[in-house]
Amino acid sequence: MWAIFAVALLAATRRRLGLRLRTWRIAHTLLAIVIVAGSVVHGILIEGTMETVTKVVLCALVLAATTKVMADLQVWKKRRPLRGHVPADARLGESGD
Repeated sequence: MWAIFAVALLAATRRRLGLRLRTWRIAHTLLAIVIVAGSVVHGILIEGTMETVTKVVLCALVLAATTKVMADLQVWKKRRPLRGHVPADARLGESGD
């Protein structure tokens, strides 16, 4: 629960704290991992109407989905400029002719 509050507070105050996007993304991802792991552990430990095998399969699917999203977004890799994007310093030398 505290990780959810922390990630919401971090998202709301990113600019005020002066965090770079990469730093914010790493902190946000780490907190998201804590939230997902805590949810999975909580789900496994709860006694209820869902049988054990179903709970484990559902939790495994949540972990797989989280892993896929992290891999697709490449949260740990440094971002490259967009294709066709020319950095501002490269445009300074261009002439308008």
